[in-house]
Amino acid sequence: MTTGPAEVFDLGYQGYEGERTGRWARRRAMWWDGIRVSLGLGRGAGAKVAPWLLLGLALVPMLVLVVVAAFVGPATNPDDFKLPSYGDYYGYAMVPLGLFAAVVAPLLLCPDRRDGVLALYAARPITPLDYIGSRWAAFFTVALTAALLPEAVLFTWNALDASRPGTFLADNWDVVPRFVLAAVVVAVVLTTLGLLVASFAKRRAYASVAMLAVLFIGSAIGGIAESDFSGGVADAVTLASLPQALTDAIHWIFGDELHRPVSGGVALLWLLGLTAVLAAWLLRRTNRLVRG
Repeated sequence: MTTGPAEVFDLGYQGYEGERTGRWARRRAMWWDGIRVSLGLGRGAGAKVAPWLLLGLALVPMLVLVVVAAFVGPATNPDDFKLPSYGDYYGYAMVPLGLFAAVVAPLLLCPDRRDGVLALYAARPITPLDYIGSRWAAFFTVALTAALLPEAVLFTWNALDASRPGTFLADNWDVVPRFVLAAVVVAVVLTTLGLLVASFAKRRAYASVAMLAVLFIGSAIGGIAESDFSGGVADAVTLASLPQALTDAIHWIFGDELHRPVSGGVALLWLLGLTAVLAAWLLRRTNRLVRG
């Protein structure tokens, strides 16, 4: 049996000569992708409706109140129109922020589970901590911005509206770290809880319903314990209402006096401890999901 002459074809394959990025570059890429997913950037108009609507519900009321104060305030008695305090505004904003976490956070995990993308991440030099840490940081960035902007708008207006802005800033500079801390607490709790709940579902709708159930059922249990029962156990059960616990902790951060079954300081410690447990659980879940 004879064979023909061998031929060599130049297919033009070349080695990779571009920049070789490190671990932090991969983390930044997943973080930025998570922000885009959270805000519906690069997707159709339908993907932008829910996140931007809920973000608007958290921010726009403060802008409206400031505009009303600017045009109506000078023409009325100052006692007839007052802007909400920094702590009071969270009593309203907690609802759209909670809905935002329930609707948007699952987008960062559920599609990856449903489409089998986690296996591809595991095949690359990306650890489960890299993956979930980047996703967590992405949603935290968006949630922190949403929680922080209304407070920053209120503080800026109060400074500009003061008869002596310089004196106002000198006397009220401590408000800035307080509302930054309050926004961080809200963002950390909602981000960690939202991603943990999402890690148990492949469908975004199921994760959203579960997150809403945690918030609303917990609120109902806490409300019943507060209104119908008394004693130390009942007071502790009121902490099941995470939105109320967050609101109480925020008022405590701002130094507001509240008559609550559990003090705001205790509520803050409870939230920090709970979040630490949820974060450890989330990391464990991610390890199992990524590594199969």
